[in-house]
Amino acid sequence: MQLTLNFDAGLVDAYPTCREYVAHRVHHQGRPQKAIAADMDYSPSHLSRKCAQSPDDSMRLTCDDLERFIETTGDTSPVLYLVEKYLTDHDRIAELEAELARLKGQK
Repeated sequence: MQLTLNFDAGLVDAYPTCREYVAHRVHHQGRPQKAIAADMDYSPSHLSRKCAQSPDDSMRLTCDDLERFIETTGDTSPVLYLVEKYLTDHDRIAELEAELARLKGQK
């Protein structure tokens, strides 16, 4: 029996908010940002402002924007980010480590 555990930093550890993760994905789609913005019916500067979300700027990335991003890019990884952030039990790692120690002790 082989058990592999991955303890690399997850999306939530690397990006504190979904908006920051989406901003990262905009820049790492393999397509120019201006093409993604055009597909979302935004100018490149409009999309940049939404992703940057400066405190003094009224532009905000909304749920509608998130859905439009997913629809136009086919990138569903922001959904995975939200699943990791809100639907995973972070105490599960400790349980898995204990189970691994128990299994090693049975050999």
